[in-house]
Amino acid sequence: MKPPPSSVRKFFAQLGPECGLRLFDALSDTRFFIKDAHGVYMHASRVMHLAHGIADPSGVVGRTDHDFIPAYLADHYTRDDRQVLAGEEIWGRVEMVMRHPGCPDWYSTSKIPLRDQRGRIVGLAGVSRDLRQAAKFATPFAELSPVLDFIREQFAKPVEVDALAKLAGMSARSFQRHFKKAFHLAPTAYVRQFRVGKACQMLIETDETITAIAQEVGFCDHSHLVREFTRLMRLSPGAYRKRYRGG
Repeated sequence: MKPPPSSVRKFFAQLGPECGLRLFDALSDTRFFIKDAHGVYMHASRVMHLAHGIADPSGVVGRTDHDFIPAYLADHYTRDDRQVLAGEEIWGRVEMVMRHPGCPDWYSTSKIPLRDQRGRIVGLAGVSRDLRQAAKFATPFAELSPVLDFIREQFAKPVEVDALAKLAGMSARSFQRHFKKAFHLAPTAYVRQFRVGKACQMLIETDETITAIAQEVGFCDHSHLVREFTRLMRLSPGAYRKRYRGG
């Protein structure tokens, strides 16, 4: 028999502050975190601490992303946090996350608002999962694992949806439907986002011109990169490099 809602509330009300959160430490490919309404970490699973070179199990608590994550990534997370704290939910956002200090990689992130007993938003909870690990074990990611590997290696070359569908063993129509369900993005949009992410790295880590970066990450020319970059990052490549070069 299903317990009444009052019994469920009573059960959770009697739990202590730990509330089983440490169990997330068993998931080596998944980061779990809770932030308050100001973006301050109230909890972070062990894998997050290790990724940022923080030995103290409580080392992230009481800090914000800007305290230990490069500004070019922290600004992006903060922008998404504001959306969630305004009442939106984010599911399956494909984004760059620090795998190890100085080593960003691609993760799928979901965030939801947390509300108090009166329904007021008091914070948010989120999970980020390594895309490659998720693709190995979780449906609908599993069928798309060869596609993700291909994009990771060949993103700078022309990428055709039909070719990606063939790698997944699907028709083009079925592939696009599965891909969008998994990543909340069309395959072509995912590739563009991946290229822009690589451009972000190169703008900060190299002295190459924007034209050269455009060619290296797969955009047909300087203006194409500028257009897509500005749309996604809300800054031109030049302004982005100026802001974050020292981040």
